Amino acid sequence: QTWLAATGHVGTMPSFMQALLREIQPETIAPGDVYISNDPWLQAGHTADVFITVPVFRGEQLLGFTISTVHHLDVGGRSGSGTTEEVYEEGLILPIMRLYRAGEPNADLFRLLRRNVRYSEKVIGDLHAQIAACRVGGQRLVELADEQGLASLEPAADAIIGRTEANMRAGIRALPDGVYRTAIELDQRDEAGRPLRIVLTVTIREDELWADFTGTSLQVRRPINAPIQYAYAYVVVGTKLVCDPNLPNNLGTFRPIHISAPEGCLFNPRFPAPVFWRITSGMLIADLMLQVFGQVVPERVPAQSGSLPTWQFYFWGQRVSGEPFILHQHAFGGMGGRPGKDGLAAVSFPYSVREVSAEGCEIETPLLVERRELIPDSGGAGRWRGGPGEELAIRVAPGADIDLRRPVLFAGAAGRLTNPAVGLLGGRPGRPARILLDGQAVDPAAIGNSPEIRFTTETLTLQLPGGGGYGDPRLRDRARVAWDVKNGYVTADAARALYGLDAEGTG
Repeated sequence: QTWLAATGHVGTMPSFMQALLREIQPETIAPGDVYISNDPWLQAGHTADVFITVPVFRGEQLLGFTISTVHHLDVGGRSGSGTTEEVYEEGLILPIMRLYRAGEPNADLFRLLRRNVRYSEKVIGDLHAQIAACRVGGQRLVELADEQGLASLEPAADAIIGRTEANMRAGIRALPDGVYRTAIELDQRDEAGRPLRIVLTVTIREDELWADFTGTSLQVRRPINAPIQYAYAYVVVGTKLVCDPNLPNNLGTFRPIHISAPEGCLFNPRFPAPVFWRITSGMLIADLMLQVFGQVVPERVPAQSGSLPTWQFYFWGQRVSGEPFILHQHAFGGMGGRPGKDGLAAVSFPYSVREVSAEGCEIETPLLVERRELIPDSGGAGRWRGGPGEELAIRVAPGADIDLRRPVLFAGAAGRLTNPAVGLLGGRPGRPARILLDGQAVDPAAIGNSPEIRFTTETLTLQLPGGGGYGDPRLRDRARVAWDVKNGYVTADAARALYGLDAEGTG
């Protein structure tokens, strides 16, 4: 399989392939077939992530499969809205089906896609790019098998998966047996106005781990529910980071780890629950897993990270001609301080996703990026400082091709507006996030379960949260504090108040 970098993508591929092989009988698979699905209950948890799977043949022999998945700009419906109440509003739902059969395109499905998405040229182009990536991966698999003289890839795959599983089990076995509990309160609330909670109980016994979400809030009629296979991926990544972060990503990392969540809760929602912004709740599972391991091996985990959850969002608008435009963007908070190292600044921890550049934003849309910079004092103080979050300020470019009678809509996923990333072993919390319009802070309560903000001539500013500090700030090396002040990570006032550093860099 061809693995991608994002945890929610990589971590749902094993279960997706199992579902595909249940749906498509192996004997019916032919060279030139291409399979597609974006069913949130089968793959990465929301409709925008489209999975493309291509069988790899050497002659008439089926060697295996390659998979690619991409977050698409548009899948129809109200995709990207923070107010959807059913998954039906979040675009087309494609069950596992053939996009190509024996090399021939499914013309009816392509017509359906073109008619139901706003940016069909881009969407269809991206689908073909995914297919091309899978085919290149397939060629490499055939070359590998030929080069090594392998009649089949199955023995090698079984060996890799088996070794991965053995190492994961060894890492779990090295942890103390026990039952560990933690919880976190989200910024979001349920329909009755009660804060949503994630409750996690982890049981470690010998070489296996169980993660149970009993006590977690029930699913809500807002798009922040996360299907269970997505939650499973973040349980696994949190465990892998502690037990053996250098292991390859495959089914072997999953086998020693088990997950349970009551049906109808945030992490096992019943269809047709809205799920588009499932990262709002689901990504926090990685932080909760690290909190649990902080009770067991604090010398191997960071403090809480402002990078969880990632802020992922859209800007929607309309040009003077009536043509719509859209920008899909990310912004990142700071990682928590770590044993022996400061937290990274504005990073997509614990996975790897890059931001859209300011230049790309300004080429594709009539929006202007006024600034993108790190926020001083946003990282929590500690012996090892939390990473600072970033500030992103965007407005409509002067004289731009935009119909100002229709405000630009900002909608997406956000987090840590009211509950900052906490420190570990005496470290201070990071600064919480804020959203501002022309410098005036928007009340988090007014944002609701998922932010939707409209603006025309105002500047929208996103101030991302900082990571928590690790260890007592009084133990931080004076030279590091002075370096932070010199380079703008920490102000002189904060250096005095939190670290006891005077203007001369001593103290």
